[in-house]
Amino acid sequence: MKKYISLYIGLLMLGWACQKSTLNLIDPNNPTPSSLQTEAGIESFAMGVVEKWIAAVPGEGNTNIYQIVLSMHSNMGDEDFSPWANWGLRYPANVNTITLPSPYNTVIKNPSGFTQQGIMEAENSRQAGEGNAFQYEWAVCYYMNAQCNLLLLAANDPALRLSGDTATKKGILRAWAYWWKGFCYSRIGSMYLAGIINDNPANGETNNNFISHDSIVAEGNANFDKAKAILSTLNENADYDYVFENIIPSFNLNTQIVTPAMWIRQIYTFEARNYLVNRKVATMTAGDWATVLSLAGSGMVQGDYSFMFGMNAGGVNDLSNNFYHPFAFHSYGSGFAWVSERLIQDYQPGDKRFSKNFESYPGGPVVNVRNRGIQFGTRWNVIDIENGGSYATDNSIGSISIGGTWEENSLMIAEAKIRTGSDINGGLVLIDQIRDAQNSGLAHIENTGLTQAAALAQFRSERRVSLYLRGLAWYDARRWGVTTAAASGGGRTNANVLVPGNLVGGTAAVILPCTIDYDYMDYWDVPQNELDFNAAGPGSAPIHN
Repeated sequence: MKKYISLYIGLLMLGWACQKSTLNLIDPNNPTPSSLQTEAGIESFAMGVVEKWIAAVPGEGNTNIYQIVLSMHSNMGDEDFSPWANWGLRYPANVNTITLPSPYNTVIKNPSGFTQQGIMEAENSRQAGEGNAFQYEWAVCYYMNAQCNLLLLAANDPALRLSGDTATKKGILRAWAYWWKGFCYSRIGSMYLAGIINDNPANGETNNNFISHDSIVAEGNANFDKAKAILSTLNENADYDYVFENIIPSFNLNTQIVTPAMWIRQIYTFEARNYLVNRKVATMTAGDWATVLSLAGSGMVQGDYSFMFGMNAGGVNDLSNNFYHPFAFHSYGSGFAWVSERLIQDYQPGDKRFSKNFESYPGGPVVNVRNRGIQFGTRWNVIDIENGGSYATDNSIGSISIGGTWEENSLMIAEAKIRTGSDINGGLVLIDQIRDAQNSGLAHIENTGLTQAAALAQFRSERRVSLYLRGLAWYDARRWGVTTAAASGGGRTNANVLVPGNLVGGTAAVILPCTIDYDYMDYWDVPQNELDFNAAGPGSAPIHN
């Protein structure tokens, strides 16, 4: 069965645009075929890939839904929390139970009465509107994928008129499209039970063949490989730089040129990530770790630029509107996201990154916000960039990586070295390098004779701290088994929780080392927003948990 949708970008959405109680894509620059035959037109269209992050959400208006996705990942990874129901934000972080330590031993159930799976599946309908948390990552990835499909069609159009080094200009446009397709399929496959390979929306077609998440990740890697093949034929020159600066918005740091060699290394880092985050550490073999080492060994190095998500001053004419960005969510003025006590406890004593970036919360701790769960509490405020911090802003300052980073790549290598026991000290050397680069002020741990267990504790701490807000906390919690049900060996013990005083016979909230049973789904259901208009065909992979 095939479903037909419009060629125009406003409907390139797997068949569920313009439906009530679902997301509507915002596209003020709907292109005509002739406009994509000009250099300015196709470059503007290529820049428009990131504009697909903006959609009209029922009850919320125009929203950067990619930022909603980033926030959900941070919440599930327990580096941040947001207790609000807007966009269904709190539902993915709906922990099952929190058990207080002795002498209390009280089991605190989630106030909603649901597990994460229960509450999210209850909201998985178009009628739930903005509350259906399943819909956002699915939507934004397929929006971008559709834009890239048309970009590839336009880049291969014989009528396309380019000046100068046409081979380089066409090459970077095609690499850009394949990179984003790799990005989108990788995220779909790393998040949902199943997905669709849809490379033909420019012909008005999609399909109902839902394939497994592993197959979708493989498709992501295949598109990354196509980008690598193109980039291997390109050299950075004036025409390369010109196109690069014209397909990336200035607020995303378009003058930090990602050269072809840097880009290829970034792809290897992403492919190493794809391999690592879709496997449980407990079941990984020596061969698995060898694959991680091989991919990351060709990955990013210190000094490489990454693709970024930034802001304009005042949030004007950008993708944030002075709100939709991880740093803006964090601001004290926004009050929409807070740092988790579990992230804070992962800092090593004396780490200068802690004192640089966090301070006591003005007016006292935030405790059990709106009685929605005691995991929603913290003593700490994130210091604004304009006041010397790194992770918050009230003035639309700062940017984050949307690809990989050299720190992520080095920590994948370090983890492989430490977990296999093949080169524990070599892994510690890499941790020290990152700590030095980020001005942690911590003493080196290389050549200190740490056991494998102690080295892993240092690694885990560093991965949580140095990769904060880079979109990896949830993947790590899943693959480490932290978010598995406690009955199956998961959960986190000795997890710092700000416990309300009334639960321990007092008045003031206190920090206690609790046991958190997260009990999260490993991979999400396909959103009903898709299935209502494109039911899974015969032979499709499972689409529900």
